[in-house]
Amino acid sequence: MYCVYNALGFYDGANTGAQVTSVCGTARSGRMFVSSGPAALLRLTSDYSIQQAGFTMRYIMTKTDDHGGCGTATTLTATTNTVQYITNKQWPDSYDENSLCRWTITSSSGGKVSMTILFSDMLSGEECYSDTLEIFDGSSRTDPSLTQGYFCDSRGTFPSRSSMTFVTSGTQAFIRFRSIASGWRRHGFFLSFVDVQGAVTTTQAPTTTTTQPPNEVCSSGTVQLTANNDTQLIQSPSYPIFYSPNMLCSWLITAPTGALIQLKVIDSYLEDTDGCVGDYVHIHDGSNADSAVIATYCGEISSSVNSTSNRLYIQFRTDGSVGQRGFQLEYTVLYDYSTPSCAPPAGVTNLEANATAQYFESPNYPDNYNSSSTFYWLIHNPSDTGYIRLEVEDSRIEADPYCTYDKVTVYRGPCTTYPILSSFCGVEKPTVTQYTGSYVLVVFTTDATADFRGFRIKYYVTTEVEKTSTFWRDVALIAGATIAGIAAVAIIVGLAVAAKKGKLPGMKSSGPKKRRLSVSSLSSSSSSSDESDKESSNKRKRPKTALRSKTKVRLPPVKSAKVETLPKVSIKGQSKLPPIAKK
Repeated sequence: MYCVYNALGFYDGANTGAQVTSVCGTARSGRMFVSSGPAALLRLTSDYSIQQAGFTMRYIMTKTDDHGGCGTATTLTATTNTVQYITNKQWPDSYDENSLCRWTITSSSGGKVSMTILFSDMLSGEECYSDTLEIFDGSSRTDPSLTQGYFCDSRGTFPSRSSMTFVTSGTQAFIRFRSIASGWRRHGFFLSFVDVQGAVTTTQAPTTTTTQPPNEVCSSGTVQLTANNDTQLIQSPSYPIFYSPNMLCSWLITAPTGALIQLKVIDSYLEDTDGCVGDYVHIHDGSNADSAVIATYCGEISSSVNSTSNRLYIQFRTDGSVGQRGFQLEYTVLYDYSTPSCAPPAGVTNLEANATAQYFESPNYPDNYNSSSTFYWLIHNPSDTGYIRLEVEDSRIEADPYCTYDKVTVYRGPCTTYPILSSFCGVEKPTVTQYTGSYVLVVFTTDATADFRGFRIKYYVTTEVEKTSTFWRDVALIAGATIAGIAAVAIIVGLAVAAKKGKLPGMKSSGPKKRRLSVSSLSSSSSSSDESDKESSNKRKRPKTALRSKTKVRLPPVKSAKVETLPKVSIKGQSKLPPIAKK
């Protein structure tokens, strides 16, 4: 493919003198490039038109070192300070067919052996029938298989598993590579190993941590996790392999009482949609999906966050379309009660709520507040139990139906990026309760016009759920009832109009029926009684004296059943009706 617009070029060396190839469009996953020396140069060029997601790449230092294992079985020693490597013979060139390689690795400290497959390119298929790699939890093939059978990823399918790291339960590992087919244009494998005895968990201050295996469970229920001094991981299912469609995964992280949770983004690449309406990750500052959303990830948008309590809820949802690489998050406890970094940087009054009622007021209260100003109050509940409740005891702020000029806004968290719990102005006196976090931010903004007395607010911590409705809930109920009343009146008026016009289902029209004059109708009329004719005649309206048009006329009603007495009618512009003969 000739790349005209955007391209990633690979050069064998430290300059652009020798270009190996260039890649554009959608390149195959697992494609491999090997330099001939210690340096390689990559250059990405793009034009001014279309932009795309770009690329991700893994690079490793590689060397051919089979340690003699492709001749006879070889014993190696894993150490804690040095990462060592194993490859098939001829790596990174194509390997030989009909080869058998075996290695036994022993921990030098009496600990465990950790092995990671860094790259694989074998002759793969639905079943590994020709070229295979196996890792055993012990010193021979009779021990349990850590790879759970044969492993044979090609460069197009690697890595086919969420984790390429395998750790023994004892001090030894046995690795076996077998090739019984042609290895032409296949590179083989590249594997690292190390002694993991040196990784010790500490329980002292949270400055020293140990990384734990990632948690990628995705089931119908919420996965319960516990944050501690260790640095632990959460990742999307099959990461970094593309995740599946139509998934709903959730994790609840709980830290010890009195601690916060620090969440860092290691990697994030999801489906990119406007407003994150496709695939997304929601970070909730609390214990469930009803808690405030403090971060939303999609595409390559991500940010590290800290909780404001000892709980953090994470929800990952995918739609039915494309999948991407996914995400990997890192979390640990945080013993820090300083003002959250997202809070306003200056002019914040920090308040601590407890079971005792306390108060804060607008500046100068009960005198008039200042114009063109913004004031902040950050209320914190350090107990991690109960709810922060605010009761407005006095309010005299410039009134407006939409609180456009001066207003008080209460946020469900420490920052203005959190959802709004309530907003009021005028003489409103709402009661507001924060059920999903340990912070409440109150912001009072004023414009340059009228000034008033301001407000006085009581705040405290309670365990009772609010039963009374707030002002805006009452307004919503009144507005809903009003709209329902108007709709009912409109329906009644419509029914009345329809009834008057006779258009209701099952109702006959009260207007005059049009009747066509014909011989058969006259004959039928002559055989009926005078009383029936009189009743039918009374039901019809009196004929209009004026003609509706120049060529049409309404015939007068028949007064007698005697056909001989019918008057002869002549119509201008039309031929006379023929005389009707008596039967």
